[in-house]
Amino acid sequence: MRNKVILAAASLFLICTFVATEANSKTDKSGTSTLSFLKFGTDARAAGMGEAFVSFSDGVTTPFWNPASISGTEGTQIGLTHSQWVQDITAEHFSSAIRAGDNAFGLSVSLGKVPDIERREGPTTEPLALFDAHDMVLSFSYARHLKGRSAAGITVKWIYEKIDVSSASGLGFDLGGIWSPFSGSGRSVLGNLAFGAAISNLGSKIKFEKEAYSLPTQYRAGVSYFAERDHWQSDVTMSLDVVKPRDDDSKIHLGGECGFHRTLKLRLGYQIGYDEKAVSFGMGVEFKNYAINYAFVPYKSDLGDVHYVSLDVQF
Repeated sequence: MRNKVILAAASLFLICTFVATEANSKTDKSGTSTLSFLKFGTDARAAGMGEAFVSFSDGVTTPFWNPASISGTEGTQIGLTHSQWVQDITAEHFSSAIRAGDNAFGLSVSLGKVPDIERREGPTTEPLALFDAHDMVLSFSYARHLKGRSAAGITVKWIYEKIDVSSASGLGFDLGGIWSPFSGSGRSVLGNLAFGAAISNLGSKIKFEKEAYSLPTQYRAGVSYFAERDHWQSDVTMSLDVVKPRDDDSKIHLGGECGFHRTLKLRLGYQIGYDEKAVSFGMGVEFKNYAINYAFVPYKSDLGDVHYVSLDVQF
């Protein structure tokens, strides 16, 4: 037991060191990335918990945060999410996952739309015309259980964006791993205490019109803990992530989830380091092989708020 505690402390130390190194970088890379929609979350459960999700290993939509996470998939699962963003921006996400022994495979499609963008060539009372912006991400994920209650995964994705008549496309990659120092049961097949780290949106520059832009690479590291009480038929999950975008300062994500009677889930999240958002709320209902989740993320300005609705099904 003592050795396990030492290993857990050492892992947490490495995570903090990794994030601190990234945060102390003196290079100003603001404005060098495009395709910012790749940073937006894809499901209601994670949004309700402040997107502190890199160390989770359950749920069909979790590869967005860490490709190693589908290692916890049981059987075959599918998930559908609708997101209503500010200014009538919408996003749809479909994901599926299947596990075969120590291997797990995932396939997902994300579609986004920004409608009615005004075209102007100078200061005018009325716009010359209206046009839309569309984006799509097609992803394939693979994860495998390794020795010592750990898992590793990779995601390969094709990225496409179109604004009016101009478009750009390219390939991106995500890499991630999850490790648990203790055996356990419940939400994670790896263990109730889990550490995770991932790098998202690696890849070559994508050329849009005449200029090439880097993908919005993000570094994530975090820890989560799950506790279950059979006597009360309740459970509690707590999580913490540190996120370092390549073109911005480090962010801290905190999340919590309380389950009651193995059916009702209440969630709360808090994000530190963002100008427009901080707190988030969510809830979910689980019944047999179905789960319906909702999340509400208020924004500080007058732009509006964000709503997520998800449906997950396990076969």
